[in-house]
Amino acid sequence: MDSVAVGQLRERMRLLQERFFERARGDIETLSGFARLIDQQQLPKSELEKCYQLLHRMAGSAGTFGLPALGQAARAIEKQAKALLESAADNDASADVLVSASADLANDLRQLATLLEKAPEVTTTAVAKGGVPVAEDSYGGTHGMQVNVMALGHNQGNLPDLLKSLSAYGFVCETVSIDRPNEVAERLRERTSVSILVCEESELGEVMGFRERHLPKAEHRRLPVVCIGRESSFESLYRVAQQGATSYFCEPLDLPELAERIESLALERGSRPQGRVLIVDDDVELGEHYCLVLKQAGIIARLVSDPSDLMSELSAFEPDLVLMDVQLRDYSGVTLARLIRYEPRWLGLPIVYLSSEDNPENQLDALSKGADEFLVKPVTDDYLVRSVRIRCYRARQLSDLMNRDSLTGLLKHSLIKQEVDRELARCRRSGHSSCVVMLDLDHFKRVNDTWGHGQGDIVIRTLANLLRNRLRESDVIGRYGGEEFLLILPDCQPEVAAKLIEAIGKSFADLLFLAGDDSFQVTLSAGVALINDFPVSDQAIEAADQALYQRKRSGRNGVTLYDPFLRGMKA
Repeated sequence: MDSVAVGQLRERMRLLQERFFERARGDIETLSGFARLIDQQQLPKSELEKCYQLLHRMAGSAGTFGLPALGQAARAIEKQAKALLESAADNDASADVLVSASADLANDLRQLATLLEKAPEVTTTAVAKGGVPVAEDSYGGTHGMQVNVMALGHNQGNLPDLLKSLSAYGFVCETVSIDRPNEVAERLRERTSVSILVCEESELGEVMGFRERHLPKAEHRRLPVVCIGRESSFESLYRVAQQGATSYFCEPLDLPELAERIESLALERGSRPQGRVLIVDDDVELGEHYCLVLKQAGIIARLVSDPSDLMSELSAFEPDLVLMDVQLRDYSGVTLARLIRYEPRWLGLPIVYLSSEDNPENQLDALSKGADEFLVKPVTDDYLVRSVRIRCYRARQLSDLMNRDSLTGLLKHSLIKQEVDRELARCRRSGHSSCVVMLDLDHFKRVNDTWGHGQGDIVIRTLANLLRNRLRESDVIGRYGGEEFLLILPDCQPEVAAKLIEAIGKSFADLLFLAGDDSFQVTLSAGVALINDFPVSDQAIEAADQALYQRKRSGRNGVTLYDPFLRGMKA
């Protein structure tokens, strides 16, 4: 983070803390008024409820703004107030009934003012110490970004030849000596794309030591190490796993399988743990603090302080995660969680309670009514960011399981069609041109019949990985069905799209697939259509399909641009 950004963050945090102090002074004055009512034995149940709500809010937020002692004291008094309210509820007391409270409770309320007076100078501790979490280097998967494969070690052995073969799959490959670890580490840190280390089993220990000593740790994305060995016994596999290797391949190598594993590791490392978080909290200062901290860490966050706006904000924002307080003045977070689950689209949405409630039984009871987990306030900025990253990452993994094809990891048929519809709408709004591409493997039935469906699956996955590696991050890839793929290339003219797909087709045709002692190669055909030429997305897809069919009639292994005169020619 540069000095300007740090300065802006500190100023915003300082202003938030000033607002909290101003509010806390007002809240404590109100609580002192409740103390006077207790002294006079004139505290009605309705006023006790207001007292409880103020204490609950203070208990959850004071620690975040540098006043842990105030927060702990408020939490202790909150428990006393809650017990009195539960007793009044058991007796069916009305809102106007006077509640008998001890003088100790009144004294405790007055002591809160003393704790506030002892507060340190207004400065946000985390920012002053540089402790606000910032966005880690992250990548949008390998889609639109090169994957770097680095062979690391003293004795490279057969690794240079292996990397030469892997380069045909679209990876950027290099062999590097580990003799100068600082230089290697610096080179890796300067990379703006995903890197995978490859080494011989005999040098695995030294490579793992290099990673531990010279490369920074990052949640979910510790630099993967692929080990190449010569034994497949249990003892050998266990020894490699014990040293911490991410993956192991035994010679003779299955090159497509190795390339697929590297691609999957790169996708996992490149997946952004950042996500979209909706914070539901009536404490505006605290909610804004959470939003600021999460945004600084690269997580998109939005605050809902009025629960009546919750459902509309859910639809507009489409979060990966909801962080919600259990008590929101006149509303219950538990009831709101149940309400969210009324809509089928939100049944799988993770809901995490963020509350000062620390009673395990109460937490369990709340979780049974629609939420997934509890985070107890006050929560440190670092812990908040780490917790949200983990939960968003898992939520997106589950989403991928539902929305992506299990064989290729690409969008399913229905979703890729929806994306064409969205791109058509974007083209109309912005005026840019975009293409849709229908792509098909040539003579794929012959591959399955000759080499088996297992080999056919390898061919499909290999093409999917190659497309991810060679296309831009803004491009969208889906498995349309069987051996057919549908691509969306935003802001791209048909002639440019055709050249791109031709280059990808040539690279794919050069790949050698091994089947026992035999080998084979596969080509692809494609049709390209301009989305803008059609009133509805289905017609654009049909046009690309028409062009693909014409390519098949013309001899396959190439790309054809859609021609309106082709309409009606497909059998």
